[in-house]
Amino acid sequence: MEIANSIIDNGLKMIESGLVKGTWGNISVRKDDKLWITPSGIPYEGLTSDLIAVVDLKSGEQIDGEAKASSEMPLHRSIYLAYGEINGIVHTHSVYASAFAAIEEEVPCYTEDQAQIIGGSIPVAKYAFPGTDELGNNIVQALKEGAYAALLAKHGLVSIGRNLQEAWTVAEIAEKSAQVASILKSMNKEVEGLCKNEVKEMREIYLKSYSKKIVK
Repeated sequence: MEIANSIIDNGLKMIESGLVKGTWGNISVRKDDKLWITPSGIPYEGLTSDLIAVVDLKSGEQIDGEAKASSEMPLHRSIYLAYGEINGIVHTHSVYASAFAAIEEEVPCYTEDQAQIIGGSIPVAKYAFPGTDELGNNIVQALKEGAYAALLAKHGLVSIGRNLQEAWTVAEIAEKSAQVASILKSMNKEVEGLCKNEVKEMREIYLKSYSKKIVK
């Protein structure tokens, strides 16, 4: 019940913040060998705890919940199976991140908060049809360098975290980072992003100190 309610609360936040429109996007939480995920095609405002789908992580079969799991469940499952430390995922269709996804261009790391919370530039996962295992495999590959967010080509953004709160924070910073990058591109000026050593140092500071307030 607690996990389901946290997913519903974050779904409402996602609508209010403009990170998605309508029933698009999805949210999940992993605990032990199960994942809880938003259902397919139901407005966030209409969600109740009994509608949140529960899926067996190993088999991929839905084992609880009165509504069918999101069609993007395979994507979430692929990430959880590949990255044992990840326990929360937020998939958004936010405007600026979607613009970079549309042109299949990574979001460079220009700001300290992006370096700290996301871990550097936001890579692009190769295109695959929504809801497929191929899309899940592509996002796993895109995340392998350690970033906590990745763009889905022609689609949107996926953010991950060690809990749902961290994944949500990553989604917010990713959209802000894409907006900053878009503004800089419109200025027609050459701007250098943070170098790898700077990103690494800032990321380590976040992981060792600030993030402990988020991931308890």
